[in-house]
Amino acid sequence: MNANESEIRQAETVDATSILPRFPTRYLRFGAFELDLQREDLSKDGERIRLQGKVYQTLLILLSRAGSVVTREEVRKHLWPENPQVNFDANVNTTMNKLRQALGDSPEKPAYIETIPRRGYCFLADVERADSPLPVSVRLAEAPARSAGNAVPAFETDAKAAFVLPRGWRIAILLVAGMIVGALLVLAWFSYGHSHKALNSGVRAEYLRTEPLAVVES
Repeated sequence: MNANESEIRQAETVDATSILPRFPTRYLRFGAFELDLQREDLSKDGERIRLQGKVYQTLLILLSRAGSVVTREEVRKHLWPENPQVNFDANVNTTMNKLRQALGDSPEKPAYIETIPRRGYCFLADVERADSPLPVSVRLAEAPARSAGNAVPAFETDAKAAFVLPRGWRIAILLVAGMIVGALLVLAWFSYGHSHKALNSGVRAEYLRTEPLAVVES
């Protein structure tokens, strides 16, 4: 356990009077997640996700102000209202990182938590409130739909597939191309040999024609 995690645990013990937002319903939903406020239980497509105390409380703060900027000072007032000795900046950074990890989010390409430079954070997803949990059948039906929404469009995959030949065809094309290149090299070699031979014959004939005959004295 590092120093930041140790300080967070100490702060959770000391600050029992943390001021947390209240909601009129028991359940909150966003994306693939469902939050049971009574059991303080977060789940994704029916699978439970464990959250530490301050991480869970930070999620509540962001959900209560979804679409609006929550300043770092507001986070401090909610989570550490009477503990000025806490390393506040380090604790907030650690808590936000853990919350992003639990949600599978990224600060570079946020789907849920966006960092607002020099101000704070903004929860991006729409939050749905409900008095009853989402039925299992509905969760199972929605999960493939969300996966399909993140998939590559069909027309793109079809277009790519149209330009990808089967492995057998690719091998056959390579073999034919190799044979053509080989045939061209052989043809070039014979052509060069024939031309070189003809050139030598012409030079020799010209030499014999122009060379004077030797006179033999008797």
